[in-house]
Amino acid sequence: MKFRNRLTLALTATTVLTFGTAFAAVSIIVHRSEQRELEEAVLETARGEARELSVIPPEHWQLSEEPGPAGDDEKPLRRFAAIFSDNGNVVLKTKSFYACPLPDPLAHDFRAAFNLDCEGTPLRAIIIRIPSHPGQRLLFALPRVQLEADSAFLGRTMAMALIAGIAAAAAVTFVIVRQLTRQHDFIADAARTVAAGDLGARVKIGSDDEDIVQLASDVNEMIVRLGLLVSSQQRFVAYAAHELRSPITALYGELQLATRKERTKDEYRQAIGEALDSARRLKTLAEDLLALARVGAETEPLRSPVQLRKVVEQAASEVTLAASEHKVTISVTCADVTVDGRARDLGRVVRNLLDNAIRHSPEGTNVTVGLDLSGSLVKLWVQDEGPGVPPGDRDRIFEPFYRSAKDHDQDGPGAGLGLAIVQEIAKSHGGRIFVDTESEGGARFVLELPVPQQEEVPA
Repeated sequence: MKFRNRLTLALTATTVLTFGTAFAAVSIIVHRSEQRELEEAVLETARGEARELSVIPPEHWQLSEEPGPAGDDEKPLRRFAAIFSDNGNVVLKTKSFYACPLPDPLAHDFRAAFNLDCEGTPLRAIIIRIPSHPGQRLLFALPRVQLEADSAFLGRTMAMALIAGIAAAAAVTFVIVRQLTRQHDFIADAARTVAAGDLGARVKIGSDDEDIVQLASDVNEMIVRLGLLVSSQQRFVAYAAHELRSPITALYGELQLATRKERTKDEYRQAIGEALDSARRLKTLAEDLLALARVGAETEPLRSPVQLRKVVEQAASEVTLAASEHKVTISVTCADVTVDGRARDLGRVVRNLLDNAIRHSPEGTNVTVGLDLSGSLVKLWVQDEGPGVPPGDRDRIFEPFYRSAKDHDQDGPGAGLGLAIVQEIAKSHGGRIFVDTESEGGARFVLELPVPQQEEVPA
C-alpha cells in the first residue's frame, strides 16, 4: 500500500476514534441526564402519593388513577403504583398494573430506581416507605418510552453525524495528504528515472516544507555524485581496458613472431626478453589495479601501530636498484613517529612516491624523504630535483590512469595508477596527499596523517 493511502487511512482512523468516542460520550451523558430527570419525577410523585396515604387509614387507601407529570412531549405520563405489605404481598395496585407481574419489593433497596416492564411498556420504578406505616411499601413507576425514544433518536443522529464526519474527514485528509506528498511523487519519479539509467533526472523542488526541500536537495546531490561515480567508473574501465590491451598485444605479437619461423638462440632470447618486458608491465598493471580496488574497499578501522621510520627505510631499500639504474641517490631524514594504520599500505605509499620521484629525476640528482611531526599531524614528504609538476597537472595527477603529456611522449612503464593508489591509501588512513606548491625546484609530495590520540591509563 502506498504511503499516501496509509497516511490517509491512519488519519481517518484517528478521526473515527476521536469522533466515535466524543459522540458516544455525548450520547451517554444525554441519556443519563434524561434518565435522572425521569427518576426525580418518579421519586417526587411517589413521595406525594406516600404523604397522602400516610394520613388515611389503610382500610380507606386508594391509589390515584390521575395522569402523572408531563413528559417531554408535554403529555401527562400514565401512573403505575402498587402497595405491598411488610411480607411482600400486594395490598393495592392501580388498574395499569392489573395485567402485569409485579416485582418482589424485598429484592430492591428503598429509593433505588430500577427498570420494569409492563405489557411491553418500559417503566422506571422506585420503592419507598409510607410514613406512619413503616411496614408498608409503595411501588411507583412512570413510563420511560420517551426516554428510550430520545436515546434511539440521539443514537441515530450521532451515527449519521459520525458517518458524515468520517466521509468529510477522509475527503479533506486525502486532499491535504495528496498536497503534502506531491513532492514525494517528484522524488519517486526521479528515482525511477535514475534507476532506468538516466542520470540527468532531477527532483523539482516546489515545496515550502524545509524537510521536503532538504530531502529533494539531498536526492539531487546523490544523483550528481552517482553520475560522477558512474562516469569515473566508465573512464576507469575504459582506461584499464586500454592499458591492458597494450601489453597483451605486444606480448601476443612477440610470441607470434617468435613462432612464425625458425630463429637462432640469440633471436629467441631477444624475443623472450621483449615478451617478458610486456608480461612484467602486464603484471605490474594487474597488481596496481588489484591494489587500487582493495584499498577502496577497506572498511575495518586502523588500529595497528606502525613506525613510519621503519616503513620509510624499508621502502627506500626496495627502490635502491631503480635508483642506481637512474643514477639517483636517496636520502632519508625521518623522525621516529608512530601512527595507526597498515604497514603494507603505507610502505606502498612511500615506494610509489619514491618510484615517481626517481622516474622524474635527472641523473646525478638526489631524492629526499623527510618525516616531521606538526601538532596533531604527521607530515611525510618526498622531494626530487626534477622539472616539477606543471600547475595544470597538479589537480589531475592523482586520477587513475592520468599521465602527463611528457609521460605519454616518453612511453614510460607506468600506467598512471601509482599516485591514485597513494591517494586512496591516504584517504583510508584519514589523511591526504598533495603537491607542495611552495617548494622551489623539483616536485615535493606531502602525505599528512593524523597522530593517534593517547589513551589515558586508569590510575
